Amino acid sequence: MTTPSPGFGYRLLGLPLSLFWILHALKHGFKHGLSRYLSMRIFGLEGSSDERVWVHASSVGEVRAVTPLVQALMQQGERMLFTSFTATGYRAIQDIFSDSVCSGVIPLDQYWPCRRFFRQHRIKLGLVMETELWPELLYQARSHGVELLLVNARLSRKSLDAGGFVRGLLSTTLGYFSHILARNKTDRDAFASLGVSEDRIRIVGNLKLNAKQTNPGSRSIERDYVILASSHSGEEEQFLAARPPQLEHLLIVLAPRHPDRSGAIQVQIEGLGMAYSVRSKAQPIVPETEVYLADTLGELAALMAHARIVIMGGSFDTTGGHNLFEPASLGCAIITGPSDSNIAEDIRMLGADRGVLQVENLDQCWAAIADLLEYPERARALGQEAKSRVAQQPDIVQQYLAVIGKRL
Repeated sequence: MTTPSPGFGYRLLGLPLSLFWILHALKHGFKHGLSRYLSMRIFGLEGSSDERVWVHASSVGEVRAVTPLVQALMQQGERMLFTSFTATGYRAIQDIFSDSVCSGVIPLDQYWPCRRFFRQHRIKLGLVMETELWPELLYQARSHGVELLLVNARLSRKSLDAGGFVRGLLSTTLGYFSHILARNKTDRDAFASLGVSEDRIRIVGNLKLNAKQTNPGSRSIERDYVILASSHSGEEEQFLAARPPQLEHLLIVLAPRHPDRSGAIQVQIEGLGMAYSVRSKAQPIVPETEVYLADTLGELAALMAHARIVIMGGSFDTTGGHNLFEPASLGCAIITGPSDSNIAEDIRMLGADRGVLQVENLDQCWAAIADLLEYPERARALGQEAKSRVAQQPDIVQQYLAVIGKRL
C-alpha cells in the first residue's frame, strides 16, 4: 500500500515558510549558543552504518520524560539516535548521554532535508514523543521503510478544535504510525475522534511518572518562598498582581516555561513596582527582594523541592496545564489552575484536594497559599499524599518496553 504524502497544499505552504524557519533557526541557535543548529536543520547530522532506534522529543521536558525509556533500550543493547526540535532539548540530550547516543535536531519539515535525513541514517524503529507531528518528516520515515510508534501520545485541545485543513493534515500524519501508545483513556478517545482505528491505539501510561526526582539538588534560597513554575506569558504578571497585602513579605520565585521571556517579565515586575532579583544576572536575594526571577535552565527541580508551595503554570491560561508528577515525586504541596485539558487524568490520579489542589482563579490560588502557609501540616499532608500516589504507580517504562520489544 502506497504511503500518502502530506499533500500539495502543505508542501506549497512550506515554500514561503522556508525563510521564516531559517531565520528562526539562526536566531534560536545564536540565542542558545549552538552554532550548528541551523546546519543540522538544513543538512542533518553525519550518519553511520550502525542500525539504530530513533527517538524524537521536542524540548527539555519531553527529553527528560523519555530518557528512562532510552536508557532502558540501551541496556538491552540498542544503539540510539536521539533528536530534539529545540537547541535546549539538544543540549539536554548531550548533558544526559554525552557521546553514548547519536544526537541532533530534526531537519526543516520539507522534502529534501527530510529525505536526506533518512538517507543518512539506518533506522530500525522510530519512537516519536507526545505531539511531535511533522508531516513531511514522518512521511519520509515511512517512505524509507521506518516503522513509527507515537509514544506517550496526546493531543492538545487546540489540535482537536482546529479547522478542516489542519484536522485533515493531522489525520494523514497520524496514519504514518503503526501504533499510537496513549497515556490514558481521554487521549485514546481524542485520537479516535480523528479517525484512528481502535486497533492501532493502546493505553500504555504516562512516561512522566517514571521521570522521578530522587536527588533534586541542594537548597539555593535561604528564605521561605513559593514558586510559580513553568508559567506562560501573562501568568506571571497576573499572579503577582493578585498577591494579597498580608503576603507582601513572602518571597515569590518565578520559573517561566521559556526563560527567553525574561526581559518582558522584568518589565512587568517593574511596572508593578516590586523589588526583584534575576538569576541570569547573578543578582543576590536581599531582605527587600519580593520576586526572584529564575530565568535559567536546569534548576527547576531543586527550586520546587525546597519551596513551601509549588504553583504550576500553564493552568491559568489556555495551555491546559503542565506535568504534575515531577513536583509530586518530590513531595511538594501543589496548586494548579482551572485549565487542565493536558492534566485532567493526572489530577484524578493524584487525588483532587488530597494530592493536588485545583483552584478556579488566581484569587482562590492566593487564598489556598495563605491557608497552606498558616497550616503547614496541611501542606505536608498534601505533598505526602502526592508522593505516595506516584510511588504506587506501576513501572511505565517496562510497560512501554513490552510493547516496543515486539517491534524490534
